[in-house]
Amino acid sequence: MVSVTLHRARRVVPVDRPVIDDGGVAVARGLIREVGRFADLKQHWRGPVLDHGEMALLPCLVNAHLHLEFSALKNRIPPQPDFPRWLTATLAEADRLSPYEREGGLEMGLRELWRFGIGLIGEVSNTGLSLEPLRESGLDYHYFYECLGFDLQEDGPLARDFPIFLTPAALQDPHFSAAAHAPYSVSPALFRRVAAWNRRRQRPMAVHLAESEAEVEFLHTGRGFFRELLEARGRWRDDFRPPGLSPVAYLHSLGILGADTLAAHCLQVTEAEVELLAREGVTVILCPRSNRHTGAGRAPLGLFRRAGLPLALGTDSLASVEDYNLFRDLLLLHQDFPEVPGEELIAWATLGGARALGFEAELGSLTPGKQAALIGVTPEAGADFWEGLLAGGAAGLIEWLATPDEEGEA
Repeated sequence: MVSVTLHRARRVVPVDRPVIDDGGVAVARGLIREVGRFADLKQHWRGPVLDHGEMALLPCLVNAHLHLEFSALKNRIPPQPDFPRWLTATLAEADRLSPYEREGGLEMGLRELWRFGIGLIGEVSNTGLSLEPLRESGLDYHYFYECLGFDLQEDGPLARDFPIFLTPAALQDPHFSAAAHAPYSVSPALFRRVAAWNRRRQRPMAVHLAESEAEVEFLHTGRGFFRELLEARGRWRDDFRPPGLSPVAYLHSLGILGADTLAAHCLQVTEAEVELLAREGVTVILCPRSNRHTGAGRAPLGLFRRAGLPLALGTDSLASVEDYNLFRDLLLLHQDFPEVPGEELIAWATLGGARALGFEAELGSLTPGKQAALIGVTPEAGADFWEGLLAGGAAGLIEWLATPDEEGEA
């Protein structure tokens, strides 16, 4: 007979159905067996009861876009008035990091993710340093190895310039992808090579898109901050002719946009471009605290929602946020866009991210058959439920209540 544990809470937030008052989740062998009113579950199942009192019970959160390898930059980069100044400061500080600092930052970042109830991440790395620590961490992840090369003009196998794509990790793990950094740092030929590598294997691609006004200027004129940066880093091409297109239109012209594309940021976009992203099935990953810290701006969330654009949530790196607490991003979105229902915000930080990263069958909602990755949040008193939930989470009142490796006995 399978041993079942019943988790009881003042409220249960399944994500894929309405909130349940005095709810419960039945868990056995690391999987969710049933979700509903506690009184009903008690009649169906026999086993120990863990009563979590006034907590709200949720699925673990999904941080769909971050750079663990920058974790050592925590508290080193102050908020900046515009994106070019932030990027200049970040690159300079990153160049000063020792291998010891980078390794320590990775370990600290992984602990912080766990502490804030994050069980799945979309890690974006251009060094590969975070891969082994992630494998040993117990977190679920999709790994995006980020390719940069504005000066790489040749076609051919991606592994010729990025040998990691010949390793077993890349070839055998369905949760390992190629990523293209951004339109100002990746040539058209390299964009196509990245997309081709992923699509042959039916894997998603990540890209930073329309993050700053400087990116728009560069693609229209070939001048400005990004030209100066490429020249300083020895990546500029004298034969470059700007496409005269917006970032979204440019990637569309290259055949990059699709349901397998995860686009982080998307701040500098028009209504027509948002509708194009939605038609192509692109998932946009919101990074609200990071965008404020870097001076990049604010996402046009109203346009995204009206277009029905798939959305997920990320923190970006600790070079642009104070911590990996996604509830602080959710609270900022709630303050900036109070018209967005609380259940929709939570869905972006759970099911939206799980879908984007290919884990919808395992994570993202409290659904029978999915992993029992459960967190509890103590809502702040004196507010409505959703506001109290976000505030409690932002204050760090988060606990892991169950993990898939806590299996019942047969």
